[in-house]
Amino acid sequence: MSAQSQAPAQLLRRLSFVMRASRALYVAAHLGVADILAGGPMTSGEIAAAASVDAASLRRLLRALVAFGVFEEEAPDRFRLNPAGELLRRDVPSSQRAGVLFTAGDMRWQLWLDLLECVRTGQAAVERAFGKTLFEHNAQNAEESELFNEAMSSYSAALSVPILAAYDFGSFGRIADIGGGTGRLLASILAANPNARGVLFDLPHVIAAAPPLLAASGVAERCEVVAGSFFDRVPDGVDAYVLRAVIHDWDDARAGAILSNCRRAMTREGTLLIVERVMPEKAEQGRAEDDYLLDLEMLVVTPGGRERTEADFQAILRTAGFGPVRIIPTAAPVSILEVRPA
Repeated sequence: MSAQSQAPAQLLRRLSFVMRASRALYVAAHLGVADILAGGPMTSGEIAAAASVDAASLRRLLRALVAFGVFEEEAPDRFRLNPAGELLRRDVPSSQRAGVLFTAGDMRWQLWLDLLECVRTGQAAVERAFGKTLFEHNAQNAEESELFNEAMSSYSAALSVPILAAYDFGSFGRIADIGGGTGRLLASILAANPNARGVLFDLPHVIAAAPPLLAASGVAERCEVVAGSFFDRVPDGVDAYVLRAVIHDWDDARAGAILSNCRRAMTREGTLLIVERVMPEKAEQGRAEDDYLLDLEMLVVTPGGRERTEADFQAILRTAGFGPVRIIPTAAPVSILEVRPA
C-alpha cells in the first residue's frame, strides 16, 4: 500500500508498527523455521518441537508472518513455505536469511535506539556504543564479522543477475573488486566472462572466507585474492575497478581518499564502476522508501556515510581526478556509475 493511498492516521500507525514486523521476521529466521518447514507443511506444535520453543507462542508468530506474506497457513494450524519463506532457508540459492539476521538483529536494534542522538549530533551511534567504527568492531568479533560477510554475500548474489544484464564486462581482461568481501559479485562476473581474470581485494579477516566460494564458482584459478586496505592503496595493472556498496559507507573525505587511490592505480584507459543507489534530488512520497531508510542506516552505523545523488557523486569523483559520470540503471535498486580518468 503506497503512502498516498492511506489515510494520514493509518499511515502513521502502520509506520510505527514496522518495528514489530521486523522483529517477528528476525525471530523466525533465528529459529530456522523455514529450514524446519523444508520437508513440507507442519503444525505449529511440530515446528515448535523441532525448534524447542512454546507451541502456542510460535503459532501466534507464524500467523502474523502469514499476514505479511512470509509463510502460508494452508489449513487451520498447518503452515507451509511460500516463495518468500523459501528464501529464509539457509541452503537455497539467493537465501536472505543472513541478511534478515544482520538487518533486524540485536546489534542493529541497539544502534537504532540511538537515532535521535545521531540526528542531534551527526555522529554515528556505533561510535558511541563501541568507541570504534563498525568495520573495526567486526574485525574484533568473529561471529558478527561472519554474519556481516554472509549478509553482504547474499546481497551481492541478489544483485549479480541485474548487474550482469545491465553492463557488459566482456571488454575487460582483468577486473578488480575493491572491498569485494568474500567475492560473490566478482565470481559471478568471472563466471559470465570466461576470458577475464579477477583480483579480489579486501581486509585480511574478510577475504579469509573467499577461497571456498571462488572454488565453488569455478573461478578460483582466474582470481587473485589480495589483502589490504583501500585507504592505503589498491592493486594496479587492471582494466576495471568495481566498487560495490563501498563509497556509501564513508564521508566525502574518506570516500574521496578511496577514489583517489583507485585513480592513482589506474591507467589512462582504465574504467571505474561504482555500484550504488543514486538518490533523486527531491524526495517524493512512496518512491524508493528503502533508499531513504538505507540512508538513515548509514547515518546510524557508518562514519559519515550516506546515499548520494548524481551531483554528489560527480563532485567527489571530479575532486579525485575523474571525468563525467555515465549512469547505467539496473533492474535492481542500484545503478552502475561508469567513469574514467579526466
